[in-house]
Order: sequence, then structure tokens, then C-alpha cells
Amino acid sequence: MTPLVLLFALAFLVFVDVRILAPVLPSISLSLDSTAGTVGLAMTTYAFAYGTGQLFYGPLSDRLGRIAVVRAAGVGFSVCTVLSALSVTTWQFVVARLLAGAFAGAVIPLTLVFIGDTVDYERRQVVLGRFSVVTSAALAFSASVGGTVAYFVSWRLMLLGYGLLALFPVGLMWRVDTRGAKGIPAAPAHAVRFVDLLRDRPAQFVYIAVCLEGFLLWGGVTYLGSFATMRYGLDQFSVGLLIALFGVGIMTGGVLMAAIRRWISESGLAGIGGILMGGAYLVLIPRWSWLAFAASMLALGLGYVGLHTTLQLRGTEISPAARGKAFSLFAFTLFTGIATGTAVLGRLVDVGRYEVMFAIAGVGLIVIGLGTALAPRHLAS
Repeated sequence: MTPLVLLFALAFLVFVDVRILAPVLPSISLSLDSTAGTVGLAMTTYAFAYGTGQLFYGPLSDRLGRIAVVRAAGVGFSVCTVLSALSVTTWQFVVARLLAGAFAGAVIPLTLVFIGDTVDYERRQVVLGRFSVVTSAALAFSASVGGTVAYFVSWRLMLLGYGLLALFPVGLMWRVDTRGAKGIPAAPAHAVRFVDLLRDRPAQFVYIAVCLEGFLLWGGVTYLGSFATMRYGLDQFSVGLLIALFGVGIMTGGVLMAAIRRWISESGLAGIGGILMGGAYLVLIPRWSWLAFAASMLALGLGYVGLHTTLQLRGTEISPAARGKAFSLFAFTLFTGIATGTAVLGRLVDVGRYEVMFAIAGVGLIVIGLGTALAPRHLAS
């Protein structure tokens, strides 16, 4: 297997782990004789460790190489996931999940950085599209299979299973010789400081754009389930199926990325992506039937692939000499935007102002898409 295939396989398992707790939270809280809110701290600590770890792993990978860092973190992820499955108290589980999140944070961002290292710029967005298929498939798997396994078998067996399975791609990575391979920059990475990256105007645009995208897109997505239940009176199963169309849209866009790029430029794809995502939110404002909600979920997924892969593409090209450090800021600002958006937009949801939230998200995403389309294409100097 090639290093990229092994990275994709491990990233799939990590993304399953990122999303798996939500559908199995009731089973875990019952098993540990705790409340859902207390066990939910495991999700908070996991996300905190995952997000802040970006600022550590990026610079470290510039010095040691992407594969070397990912395979070491992969061992830690596997061990801590197994410890999560073996936890007998709530606080053991919370601490194990915090450590699992800290190690998991290396895998997906450094996979994207490795793509930047090893794939030519003109082909890179196609590969990023394929990676979006992997992550959306993991999202669908965690949502559908996670709850089923936890109900019929055990949440412990589920965590134990993919925790041990992660050792397979990680073990094969130890056979990859990283000496002299792509993925270790020729220039000294320490010569590029975080402050230098933040002073670069084109880089500033990418960081701000992805932060706002995370704020508006994922902040709004958090509350789509409660909106659909309130507006259409649907049960949780039906709402879950409708929201799953968001993942279907991402997978469709990722699979078709090569064909799309033959017809649409990188900048054009960013503009169209922003318009699709923004339009998807604006369509939810009028009181149309649930069919409009279903169509908006598909459009949201397709638009996400168009805009987000363009931002990822440009994020991987900010500083080839310190690509890991530069992209660590990309991932950190994305997670900052997601966390802030969930909190801020949640205030509107609490007072029943869904339409205001959709208007803000819709117009904002269109502006981000058009701004990205008009921004400079190549950021590296």
C-alpha cells in the first residue's frame, strides 16, 4: 500500500472516532451510571485537545516528517481508544477521551499536509475531493452503524474494535522509509515563524475565510436537526435521514471532482460552492415543505466540497518551507470558527430565531465564496 492509502485508512477511523459519541452517548451514560451531560464532557475535552494539538503537530512534522509523526500519534490514538473502551468510571472515560483526541488531532490535518507535499498543485484539489469522500463516508458510518452496534452489542466493543483496527494501517506505516522522501521540507521550518504567517496578507485571507466558513456552516449545521423537528414535526429517524443527504452531497462532489475541475476553474468552483451553501441556508427561511429541506441538504454538501477544498488547496500552499506549521494554523482557525459559531448561533436558536441564523449564514457563505473566487490563486512565494 502507498503512504497516502494508509493515511486515508487511518483518517477514516479517526473521523469515525470524532463523530461516534453523539449516537452512543445514552448507552455510555447508562453503562457508567452517569448523566448524559457529565459524559458529554468527554466530547468537550476531546474537541479541545484535538483543536489545540494542531499548533504542536504541524511544526513537529516540519522537522520530523508527516509519516513519522502520524504513525507515532496513531499508536497513541489506538491505545487511548482501547482505554476508553475499558473505562469503568466516568472520569476515566473523560480522561481517556481527552488523550485520544490529543493523538487523533495529528492524523487528518497532516494527511492534508502530506497531500500538499506529494501532489502537484493542479491535481491536488481532485485528491482533496477524494479525501472528502473518505471523511463523509466515515461520518455516515458513525451515524448509522455506531448507534446500531451500541444498541445490539456494546459501545465498548465498538471502541475496542476500531481502536485495535487502527493498528493495521499504523503498523504498515512503520515499513515506510521517510528518509529522503517527500514530506520533509528542504528549507529549515523554524525559519518561518507563526507571526510571519499571520503577517502575510494572502495567508490572512485564507485563515479568516476558513474561520468564518466554520463559524457559519458548521455553527448552523449543529442546529439543523432541531429546526427540522420544530418546522416539519418529523421524528428523529426521519430527520437523521434528511440530514444524511448533506453527506451524500459531499460524497457526490468528491467523486465527481475530477470531472468538475475539467469544466470549472479553481476560483469558479469556490464561488459556486459559496453560492450553493448560502442558497441552501436561504431556502430554509420560507415555510416550504420538507422537500425543500432535503434539496438544501444536498446543495449544502455539494457547495461545501467546492468551497472548502479550494480553501484547503490554498492552505496547503501558504508556505511550502513550513507547510505543517502553516496548515496547523488553518486547522486551528477552522476549529475556532466551529466552536465560536456553535456558541453564538446557539443564542439565536434559543430564542427561536432560526430564520435570522439562516439569513446570516446564507449571505455570509455567499460572500466568502465570492471573495475566495476573487482572491489570488497562488499564495506561495
